[in-house]
Amino acid sequence: MVERIKNNKSLIITVKVLISITIAWAVIYNIDKVELRFIVQNADIKYIFYALLLLPLNLYLQFLKWRYAAQKAVGQKIADKPLWVSVFAGIALGFVTPGRVGELGKLFALGKQDKLKLLSMTMIEKIYDAFPVIIFGAFSLPFIPELFFTGSALMRANLMFFALVVALVCYFVAVHPGLFRTLVKYIRLNFFKKSSRFERFSAGLDGLKNRTARVLLLLSTLLFFVYTAQFVLLINSFGQIAPMHAFAGVWISVMLKTFLPVSLGDIGVREGTAAYVFSLLGFPVPAAVSAAFLLFAINILIPSIGVLFMFPFTLKRKESEVNS
Repeated sequence: MVERIKNNKSLIITVKVLISITIAWAVIYNIDKVELRFIVQNADIKYIFYALLLLPLNLYLQFLKWRYAAQKAVGQKIADKPLWVSVFAGIALGFVTPGRVGELGKLFALGKQDKLKLLSMTMIEKIYDAFPVIIFGAFSLPFIPELFFTGSALMRANLMFFALVVALVCYFVAVHPGLFRTLVKYIRLNFFKKSSRFERFSAGLDGLKNRTARVLLLLSTLLFFVYTAQFVLLINSFGQIAPMHAFAGVWISVMLKTFLPVSLGDIGVREGTAAYVFSLLGFPVPAAVSAAFLLFAINILIPSIGVLFMFPFTLKRKESEVNS
């Protein structure tokens, strides 16, 4: 058991060093790109302050959603402390890995819980996060000038019809979780019939009932509105733009970022999509890039730095559990 604690210490030191180096690299790499001088000279601090005030709500919604999903997966109550640690660990590990696949590392902060059951529900949780992104992004397309010939009234009508179809399909899939269970069951019976591991993986979806699906969709939508509101506030910190255009631009930027090729912590992709979309709205490109970088700094860099202080307390808690 002592050896296990020592191994945990080595792992935690390694993770902390990796996160520290990546945070430093991300800041240095992005500072030139977003022109720090532009941020300092042009930002309206009050809007940045408002975006920062929404960070605790952002994190709390992530915690609520993860707690709800995790407890449904394992079929029992999980203490809040390890869940909070896992949320922060997921943000930090997602930041230092391409495509944010490192978010799966949050499973290991939950001690003796069945990781395979948690894995299946984690994947479902990410799918539900994508539903509001797709729905609101699709509805925003007709409101962006010069995008997909939106100057044409007929094309705008076609885009609205397309968005309506997308929204209905996404909502139908979201509120009928039996589709996911059926798909996983089909894969298990046809490809992994003798695998006990995949059986545990599929068992994690037993708690995915209709009510569970609706709650996950609601929490994912609330979280979507919070972080896109932060983005809109940061956009407004660099210039005036109509609220409808600001939200439409942000929603499309988030949708494009979601489906573009992955990068380390979405670095460059987030700023690039914001620059492209807001340039169509006549908004200054440096301002859009700066707002995207600040969103990254608030919602990812700050929690990731928090993990560096959180890990030692996590280790002490594990040691006290062993000694007791």
